[in-house]
Amino acid sequence: MSPREAGAVRRRRGVRAYCAAVLAWTAAFMAALVLLPPGAHTIAAAHADSSSVTVPGPAVWIPSTQTYGANGAVTVSQTTNLVDQMVHVSWTGFTPSSGQFVTFTNLNVLYPVAVYECRGTNPKITDCYGTTHYGQKAAAGFAQPNDGAGLAAPDFPNNAVPAVTRSDGTGSADIEVYTANQSPSLGCDAANPCSIVVEPNYGGDSTGIDSTTSPPAPNCADHGVDRHPPYMATFNGFLQVDPNQNGTGEMCAWNNHVTIPLSFAPVAGACPASAAGVSAEGMPMLDRALAQWTVGACLNSADPVTLQYSSDITEPESRSDFLQGRAGADMAFTSLPADPAASSAHPYTYVPLGNTGIVIAFFIDDARTHLPITGVKLNARLIAKLLTQSYDVEHISTSKIDIPSVAGNPTCLFSDPEFLALNAQTGVTWPNCAGNAISSLPIVTGGTTDLVTELTTWIMSDPDAEAFLAGTPDPWGMHVDSFYQTSKYPYPINSFVSQDGSGPAGELGTGLPFPTDPNAADHDGAHMKGYEWNPLQAGLDDVARHMLQANPTCIVWQYDAFNGIHDKCTAQLVGGRDVIAVMDAGRAAAFNMPTAALANGSGAYVPPNASSMKSAALDYVTDPKTGTQSLPWGSAHTGYSGDTNAYALTVPTYAMAPTSGVPAAKATTIADLLSAVTDSRSGQLSGTQPGELAPGFTANTPAQAAQAGAAIGRIRAGAGPNGGPTTVTATGPATGKPTTSGNEVITPVTVTKNGTPSVSYSTSTLGGNGGANGGADAADGASGSSKGAAGASGSSGPTRNLSGSTTAAAVGSATADKAGVGRLILPILLIIGLVLVAAGPAALVLSSGGVSTKLRALWPQAKRRFGR
Repeated sequence: MSPREAGAVRRRRGVRAYCAAVLAWTAAFMAALVLLPPGAHTIAAAHADSSSVTVPGPAVWIPSTQTYGANGAVTVSQTTNLVDQMVHVSWTGFTPSSGQFVTFTNLNVLYPVAVYECRGTNPKITDCYGTTHYGQKAAAGFAQPNDGAGLAAPDFPNNAVPAVTRSDGTGSADIEVYTANQSPSLGCDAANPCSIVVEPNYGGDSTGIDSTTSPPAPNCADHGVDRHPPYMATFNGFLQVDPNQNGTGEMCAWNNHVTIPLSFAPVAGACPASAAGVSAEGMPMLDRALAQWTVGACLNSADPVTLQYSSDITEPESRSDFLQGRAGADMAFTSLPADPAASSAHPYTYVPLGNTGIVIAFFIDDARTHLPITGVKLNARLIAKLLTQSYDVEHISTSKIDIPSVAGNPTCLFSDPEFLALNAQTGVTWPNCAGNAISSLPIVTGGTTDLVTELTTWIMSDPDAEAFLAGTPDPWGMHVDSFYQTSKYPYPINSFVSQDGSGPAGELGTGLPFPTDPNAADHDGAHMKGYEWNPLQAGLDDVARHMLQANPTCIVWQYDAFNGIHDKCTAQLVGGRDVIAVMDAGRAAAFNMPTAALANGSGAYVPPNASSMKSAALDYVTDPKTGTQSLPWGSAHTGYSGDTNAYALTVPTYAMAPTSGVPAAKATTIADLLSAVTDSRSGQLSGTQPGELAPGFTANTPAQAAQAGAAIGRIRAGAGPNGGPTTVTATGPATGKPTTSGNEVITPVTVTKNGTPSVSYSTSTLGGNGGANGGADAADGASGSSKGAAGASGSSGPTRNLSGSTTAAAVGSATADKAGVGRLILPILLIIGLVLVAAGPAALVLSSGGVSTKLRALWPQAKRRFGR
C-alpha cells in the first residue's frame, strides 16, 4: 500500500467509528495481534533460570469425544528475583487451537489461551491486569458489568497475552511482568508477591444461553455453543454477557486457570531511609546491572552504604560533572574515558565494573508463516544504511518521480540485495517493503551517549562502511543518502540526529506539483524524508518500550485535517512486525529480544551472549593515555582480528572515582561500594539474585579484575590516616619513545612526588605471559592476553603505538590516576607500579570481607523508571 493510500485509510471515519465501538477490553487485548499462529508471540528458545517452575495444568478438553483427558503442564522460566522483564511461559497437554490465525476482526479461533499477570498468589479475575474485570469489586466475581473501561490497564499498557496451542498440544508466550514501578495498581514487589495466570478457554455455557431455567443459569458442562454463535470457546466468549447484563463470559474459562506464584527483587525502599553517602550518575547502558548490585548489597550487610544514582544522565554529561566536582557526581559511570588533558577537581582512577554490549534487537515476522524470524546477520555497512535514511522508503511501484537524496536505492532493508545475500535462509520469507518500508528504520535513542560514539566508531573502522558513507556505492549500486555523506556529516558521531528533511519535487504517483493548500493531505510532501526517522529523546528505556510495543518512530507525512496533525505511525501487530532497534545488551536480555549477529574482526558473524562478550573482552587493548580498554576495531594482527568467537560491539564499563580530594568517609564509602560490585563471589557472579551480575553483562576479565583491585586500593589509600597519602602523579614517558630489545620494552617514566618530578626507567615484556589466568602482575594487576595477538607468521608485538602516553603534567595539577591494564602493552602498567611504590604500602590495601558492602538506592520515587 502506498503512503497516500495508507493516509486515506486512516482518514476514513467509518473505520474510526467502528473501532470506537469495539469494547475497550477487546481493543486492548487484541491490539497485540494481527496474525497470531501457534507460538507466534514468542521466539523459539527462551532462557530459564534455577527458579523455573513447572506445575500441573487443567485436564485437557477433547472435542471429538466431548470428554476431559489427562492434565497438562505449565512452565514459567523464572519465578523469583523478578524485575521489569520478560518471562517465558510454555505449556503442554492443552487442547489444540482450531483455525490458523487470531485477527483483530476474527476472535473466533477455538480454544485459545490467555496469560495474565495478577495480584497475589491466589488471584481472582478482578486481580488480573488487562482482564474485563480488573479493578472491579472482587466480591461480585463475574456478576458485574462487562465494562472495565479505565480499569483494565490503568497504569502501563496492557501486558495480557492472548495465545494459541499448536496441533501437538504445546504452546508458549512471552509476558512482560510489571513491578510496582510500572503498575502501582498491581503493586508487585519484594513484599507483595504476584502471579502468572494461564487460562485456556475450553468452552462451556458461561452466560446460560442454553439454559431452560428461569432465570437462566450458567452451565460449564454444556458445550453446545462452543463452536457456534456466540462461540463461547473463543476470545469472543470472554465478552459475552448474561441476561442480566453481567460480564460472565469468562467464567467457565476461569475454572481452567493455572496460577504460578512470582516473587520480585527488592525495589528502592527495601532498606531504612538515610542520607545518601555517595551520589553517582551516568551510563544508561549499565543501569540494570547497577539496580541489581545496589539492592543485593543493601540486603547483605548490617552497615548501609547509601547510593543515589541517576542513570538518565548520559556519559558525556556525567564525565563533565565528575571532572568539575559537581554535587551528585561523586562517581561517574562510563564506557569511554574522559579527555586526559581535561582539568579535574581531583585525581581519579577508572575501576572496571564488567562488560556489556551494544546490540541490534529486532522483531521481524515471516511474511508467509507470520512466525517470528529468530536469526539475522548484519554488517557495518548495512547498519550504516539504516542509520542514514539511505533506503528509498517512500518509493511506490507507480512512482513517476523520486526523492533525489536516495533515488534508485532499495525501498527497505528487506529488498536490499546485500541483506538478502547475507541472510539467504531456507524457508524464510522476509517482509514486503511495499507495506511497511518506513517502519523498518531503526528505533534509536537521541541525546549524546557513549553508545552512539562506540557504534559509529565501529562502523567507520570497517572499510566497506567507511567507503559507503564517503559516497562510494555498494556493489549493487546503492548509495548513501546525500545528506549523510561524511563530507557533510562526518562519522563518528556522538548522537543520532535526523539530517534529511527533503522530498520529491512533486507527487510520487503523478509527478504533479504538491498542493498549496496547507490543509491538503499532501501539502508537506516536499519534506517527506523529515518524517521518516525520529530518535527518541527519553533514552534507552523509551527505545525498549517502543520495541516491546513494536511501535516505530516515524510520522505520517500526510496531513490529517480531521485531527489537525500529522499522525504518528501506529504500532505493528504480531505476525506483521519488522521493527529494529539499537539498544544495550542488558535490556535486550531482560526482555528476551532476539538480536542480530554482527560481523567481527575475523569476518565471522557472532551474536551477543555471555560467551561471545567474554571472548571479546579478552581481546581488549589498553589506551596508554588513560588506562582504559577497548576493542581494536580495524586493526590487523591483533587478538581481536583473529578471534572468531568475539562479539564485535562488546564494550567495557567503568566507574570514574576520586583517589584523593574527598572526605575520608566518602572515599571509604566509594571503595566499599566498588568492592561489592567487583567481588567475584557476588557482583561479578552472573545470575538474577540481588547483588549478582545481571543478564546481558559479563564479568571482569582477569586483567580487569586486577585493575579494579589496584584502583580500589588507591581509593582506600586516599582515605588513609593523616589526611591521605603522599600525592604522586605518574605521567610518563618523559622523553623520547620506548625502546625495544628482543621482547623487552624499556620505558622512561616521569614520577612526580609532592610536586618534584623525577625520571625512572621501567622494563616489561611484550605480550604478557599468555597464561590461562591472564598472567597477573602483582605490582599492579597487570595482565597479558590469554589468547595472544594474531599476527603474521613469526611476528608478535604491540597492537598500538607505545609512544602514545601523555606528556608530563604541570606540577600541582590534578590528572587522571591511570589504573589501566594493557593485555599487550605493559609499560603503562609499570608506570602505575611506580605510583604504588611511591605512595607507600597504604596504596596496596584492598577491601576485605570485613568491609561493609551494604548499599542504599535512594532513587526518586516520583520517577517510574524502566528496568527498576
